[in-house]
Amino acid sequence: MKIQLAPGTTLTTIEGKDVLFSVRTGDSYGLNDTAAHMLRLGIESGLDEAANRMAQDYNAAPDEIRADLADLVQELVKLKLVQTLSDHGA
Repeated sequence: MKIQLAPGTTLTTIEGKDVLFSVRTGDSYGLNDTAAHMLRLGIESGLDEAANRMAQDYNAAPDEIRADLADLVQELVKLKLVQTLSDHGA
C-alpha cells in the first residue's frame, strides 16, 4: 500500500522539528524523527518497503516496524493529513 499527503497538507521542518500542516484546517501535527522518517519512506516507496528499510536501519523485526507504521498511518488518516492509495494506481 502507498500513502500520500492529503490535498492541502505539507510536511515541513520548522525550527528543527518535522511538522505536518493542513492549509485547509489550519491544524498542525508534530512528528518525532523516527515517525517523520517512516512517513517519508512510506510516501517514497510504499509501506512494505518502508517497513523493511526501517527494520534494517534500526535492527528491528520487520513485523514490529510494520505495526508501528500502520498505527502512524491510521492516526494520520483519521486526522485527514494523509491518504492511502492502492499499489495498482489511483
